Amino acid sequence: MKLTNKFSHIKYLDNIKRFRGIEKTRFNKIRLDANERVSNFSEKFLLNFKRKINSNYLTAYPETEQIYKLLAKNYGMSPKNYFITAGSDIAIRHCFELFVKKGSNIICLDPTFGMYNVYSKIFRAKVTNINFDSKLNLNYSKMINSINKKTSFIIFANPNSPTGTIIESKKIFKIIQKAKKNNCYVIIDEAYFGFYKKSYIKYIKKFNNLIIIRTFSKSLGLAGIRAGYLVSNEKLIEKLYKFRPMYEINSFAVLLIKEIFKNKKEYTNYIEDTIKGKKYLEKQLLKLKLRYYKTFANFILIDFKKPDIQRKVFSYLNSKNILVRLPPEIPACKNYLRFTLGPEKYMKIIIGILKGIIRQ
Repeated sequence: MKLTNKFSHIKYLDNIKRFRGIEKTRFNKIRLDANERVSNFSEKFLLNFKRKINSNYLTAYPETEQIYKLLAKNYGMSPKNYFITAGSDIAIRHCFELFVKKGSNIICLDPTFGMYNVYSKIFRAKVTNINFDSKLNLNYSKMINSINKKTSFIIFANPNSPTGTIIESKKIFKIIQKAKKNNCYVIIDEAYFGFYKKSYIKYIKKFNNLIIIRTFSKSLGLAGIRAGYLVSNEKLIEKLYKFRPMYEINSFAVLLIKEIFKNKKEYTNYIEDTIKGKKYLEKQLLKLKLRYYKTFANFILIDFKKPDIQRKVFSYLNSKNILVRLPPEIPACKNYLRFTLGPEKYMKIIIGILKGIIRQ
C-alpha cells in the first residue's frame, strides 16, 4: 500500500488553505495592522520582569494553578470556572473538539475572526454565516431564525473583528435564550474586552449554555505570550478541561500574567490612552471629511472613497514602516483600510500623513 493512502481519511484537509508567516520582521515598526498594543511597556515594568527570570523558568515545568486564582480574583467566579489556553484561538479549538463532529451545524458571523472558519473546515461542520449589509448592519433576524435543534453552537466575537461592531445586550440575551430552548451553546469571544466595557461573564451563573472566551493579547497588551482562557459553569469547564495539553501555557507566560496583574496601571493607562487616541483620530477624520465606521474595539475602518487613494495611502504608510491592514472583502468596506488604534501620539502621525496625501 502506498504511503499516500494512509491519508485518504483526511483528504478533505487538502481544501483548507493555510499560509506560512511573513519572513520580514514586524519588530521596531509602528504596527497598526494586527490590533496589538502599539506603545512599549514601561522600562520599569520590563526591568522588574527581567529581574524575576531565573533558571527555574527554563528548567521546571510551568506552574499554572496560581493564574487560575488570579483570574478568579480579578474577574470574579471560582478558579474552577476558568480554563487557561495557549491563546484564545486554542480556546476556540477546544470548543470545536467538545461540541462538533462531522456534519454538526454552527452559526457565526461573516466576516469575523479567521480561526472560526479554519476550525469549521477542520472539524467538517456545516456553517450558517450571518452577513452584514452595505452599511455594516448585521442580519440579526437571520441569526436568531437560524437557531434550531440541529445547531451545536453559535459563536461570535463581541466586538466583532474585523468590523468593530457589537450585538446589543437585548439581542444577545434573546440568542442565548433561544439557544437554550434548542439545547445548544452560545460562545461569546470577548477578545476586545477592556476597550469595550460590557462583558457577559457574570451571566454564566444564569445560563448554563454560555461560554466566554478572553485573551491576554489585546487590552492587556501581551500578544507575544499566546495566552487566553475560557469561562463557563463548572460542569462545562470540567468537560472542556479534558482537552487540556500537559501544560496550558509556558512559564514565561505565567510570570508575565502575574506581573501584569500586579501592575494594572500598565494596561489600564494604555486602555485610557487608546480611547483618547481614538477620540482624537475620529475628530480629525471628520475635519478631513473621511468617513469611518463606529467601532467598539481598538481598531477602526476608514473610507478613502477611491481605490487609487486607498492603494496610495497603504503603500506610503508601508514605505514609512507603518503597517495597516486591508479591509474585509465585503461591499460595506470597499476602499477602506483598517487601522489599529493607540495613544494620541501615534494617531497624530497617521493624521499628519493623511493630511499630506488627501490634500495633494
